[in-house]
Amino acid sequence: MQKNLTPRYIIIAVILGWAVWSLWPTWQYQNMSEEKKEELRTAGELEQIESRIIRQGLDLKGGMYIVLEADIPTLVGNLAPIKDERLENLIADAEEQSNDPDKDFFTVFEANVKKEGLKLSRYYHQYGASLDDIMLALRDEADDAINRVLEILQNRVDQFGVSEPTIQKQGKHRIVVELAGIQDSERARALLQSTALLEFYLVKNVAVTNEIIAQLDDALKSDISEGTDPIKEDKEPKKEENKTEDQSTTVSELFGESDSQTANADTENTLDDIFSEAPFSGLLTSLPGDIGIEEKNVYAFKKLLAKPEVQSKLNNANGQFLLSQEVETATTNDAVSFYRLYYLEKKPELTGGIVEEAEANLGSLGGGSAGQPVVSLAMNSEGSRTWSRVTGSNVGERIAIVLDQKVHMAPSIREKIPGGRTQIEGFANINEAKDLAIILRAGALPAPVNIIEERIVGPSLGADSIAQGTRAVMVGLLTVLVFMLVYYRLAGTVADFALVWNILLVLAILASLQATLTLPGIAGLILTVGMSIDANVIIFERIREELRKGKTPKAAIDSGYDRAITTIIDANVTTLIASLVLYQFGTGPIKGFATVLFWGILISMFTAVFITRTIFNAYVSRKTLTTLSI
Repeated sequence: MQKNLTPRYIIIAVILGWAVWSLWPTWQYQNMSEEKKEELRTAGELEQIESRIIRQGLDLKGGMYIVLEADIPTLVGNLAPIKDERLENLIADAEEQSNDPDKDFFTVFEANVKKEGLKLSRYYHQYGASLDDIMLALRDEADDAINRVLEILQNRVDQFGVSEPTIQKQGKHRIVVELAGIQDSERARALLQSTALLEFYLVKNVAVTNEIIAQLDDALKSDISEGTDPIKEDKEPKKEENKTEDQSTTVSELFGESDSQTANADTENTLDDIFSEAPFSGLLTSLPGDIGIEEKNVYAFKKLLAKPEVQSKLNNANGQFLLSQEVETATTNDAVSFYRLYYLEKKPELTGGIVEEAEANLGSLGGGSAGQPVVSLAMNSEGSRTWSRVTGSNVGERIAIVLDQKVHMAPSIREKIPGGRTQIEGFANINEAKDLAIILRAGALPAPVNIIEERIVGPSLGADSIAQGTRAVMVGLLTVLVFMLVYYRLAGTVADFALVWNILLVLAILASLQATLTLPGIAGLILTVGMSIDANVIIFERIREELRKGKTPKAAIDSGYDRAITTIIDANVTTLIASLVLYQFGTGPIKGFATVLFWGILISMFTAVFITRTIFNAYVSRKTLTTLSI
């Protein structure tokens, strides 16, 4: 008999060794001081240990909980190849009305279209001719967009390095993101919201730029000659009637939104002083090789750009004005903050869809960006051909690299670039470059997303949850251990040993699978304590029945296990099926509960049927027993 048990001993020893090996990094990490962690992090060894520990969820480790909502009105507007003020007003009205949670944007938009008698086929001809076909296509595009947003966010977060993030849909157009253990909340927020629309525009030359500025000055002068405030006429049209003839509008009033950037309390110039001769160019500043606009004038400048006559001129000239991404400071007599202003072609030469690889690193020696953060781009075959053609036919011209409608840089094309490679410079730090590379690799969001709810879970709350959860597990475990010991005596000791084994193996499985332990997961662990002892109770009661029939302890043990095995399998398989369903269709915390429950039940069958029987067989094989303590 002893010889026959040797393979069982080997299996148990191997499994025990594997469990200890799997749990050792977690034990080591939990008992490691912050100084030691920092030392290992510097040496590059901490990441290897962290990859083998039991991960903790948001409710245990702390982190960020964010609810994002896709901007469907903006998406619908972007899908129209042709747009005008009438369509934009309808979309804006539908957006405002759909703020009511009981109203759907598409339902309101369709009703407004019918009310206004607007032909949508004029704007969305690619989706069909009838209103029903177009509305159905727009709804499908919105559903597809939120699914793509979900996938793109998943790719971004995975590359961001958050362990076991939870990203899932909530309703039709919302996404819930849980980032456990996140340290830099601002960086994570920017990464999730950034649309990262990368475009390459040719910059129009100085002569063309000066010509369009002169045309815009002439167009806006007519407004002034008619007594119209070119900035405020749309904002407060009725208030003009109450002003006296000699009342003038100061620059502070004109530029004075609540934003401190747009106002200058010391300026006493009037509206006529600024706009009498140069309504548009009066806001601009000459810079070496570029045009600038002071930060305090940006609001007024954007109001001018929104004027219908300005947009009409720009559309006819096939151009657009965009500002630089970063504000600069000129140290003259007084420090003046300004943005660079670029006059670009209306349509981009290339978009971010052609990016095949994006890698953040430091500029190499010998270049203009040596030691500075840069993002190196590699384009696909189509992008490489277009990039080669654009750079080859525009040598000496400038090309603007635009991210989310802001010019990141506008270098001159020195020579034809046939390989489809380029790099973006001008980052504040390497993390900013890394985040852009992540976004470009993962893709641009098809629709903007807005954060509508955000919660920060502090690590102290997680520590309290761990402490209370651990206490609950220990109390439940000790209660069951004492009960089994008192009720089943020596056999209860065997069951207690198997129960401790069960918990040890469940934790080892979680560490090996790099699963995430959440508060519901701890609840699943407590439930496993009770469920795992159930199999032992069934076996022990069967053995008692056999002993009452007058069988020897060895025969009673064999018969008890044989009779109980079917009941144990039936009972546990049904629970396994339930846990699989919970894992498949559940989300977040429910998955954590299902994972622990599944492995807990599976391992409890192994410990109850294999380990306890091995102990009983070893016990009865040593001597002839006439009684059994059970």
